[in-house]
Amino acid sequence: MSSVGFRTGDGFSFVGPGNDLGDAIKMENAADHIFGMVLMNDWSARDIQKWEYVPLGPFNAKNFGTTISPWVVTMDALSPFRLPHEPKSDPEPLPYLVEKDSYQFDINLFVEIQGENMKKPEVVSRSNFKYMYW
Repeated sequence: MSSVGFRTGDGFSFVGPGNDLGDAIKMENAADHIFGMVLMNDWSARDIQKWEYVPLGPFNAKNFGTTISPWVVTMDALSPFRLPHEPKSDPEPLPYLVEKDSYQFDINLFVEIQGENMKKPEVVSRSNFKYMYW
């Protein structure tokens, strides 16, 4: 591969009380099942993706790997950064995905890359988690 892309995001930790096999967790109960948040990157092989995309559609090159941070930030630790969610969903989520107590987090995110010939990393992306879209 000569061209690799990535998408920075977040993932909510899958550590929690769990549920019985086959039983869905309803949105109004989701917070009781989330321990914390991790940073997450999806990696894609751009040079392969260009080849396979037309006419067949994206396959494994679109996301050949996902990495998460080695730490989990608990929901309690995130609570000072919690903001009311400003609903701007277009399209609207399906009814079973609508949150009654909707919120977001004010967390600055940035990505630095340091190539093998670079003396120091360069920031290539800046955002805030409050702009993330479901």
